[in-house]
Amino acid sequence: MKLRVKLTIFAVILGVLMIPAYFILQAFGVFQKETVLSDYALAVDVNGKSYEAWPLINSFAAMDKEEENSQFYYRIDMNHIQYLFNLAYQEYDVRPDGDNPYLAGTVNYQRTDHNYVQTERQYENANDFTTVLNLYDQDGQVIYTYNNTGKGDKQLVESIIHQGMSRTSGSGSEAARDPYINITALFRDKLNIDVKLTVDEEHKVVTIRMNKSEARS
Repeated sequence: MKLRVKLTIFAVILGVLMIPAYFILQAFGVFQKETVLSDYALAVDVNGKSYEAWPLINSFAAMDKEEENSQFYYRIDMNHIQYLFNLAYQEYDVRPDGDNPYLAGTVNYQRTDHNYVQTERQYENANDFTTVLNLYDQDGQVIYTYNNTGKGDKQLVESIIHQGMSRTSGSGSEAARDPYINITALFRDKLNIDVKLTVDEEHKVVTIRMNKSEARS
């Protein structure tokens, strides 16, 4: 058999084998620049100490894989985004807790008169409507609007795969992909707040630090 034929057969076999490998790797988010933080504890920096960020949830949060100037993302279709605004406006206090040696305690989000996240229905006719999610600043001004499609919007909302997770649909099983908004960009551009992440790989903690932009060091 000629060498060219052998190489062609080898290439075809290799291509067939690579198809399932591609989908497996995609399900683990290998080809995206973001990673969901399900393997880390999510914390908030307060005066140089890390406090548990609950009820913010690690599996609803993501960051860029490249740690230098890593962007922070959160599921836009979850009401927990309200707590990120509380952090930005310092509407919280902390509760020291000695149970976890790697966290100084927990964050207590204070109730305020501000509702930073609201949904509304926009009707096309008497039967059909779309759900729109509006994000507000402390003055009650809309700073971002997302048509709740469950997908990215080619602006601040990215469609991110939760690595290792899959969902079953009518067409079979596929990687779990959800809409995450870039909190770093949103707060920087709309609230004048810097959002930085510190990753402690040894103790599996990702800590969020928020400061006014003019306090940038």
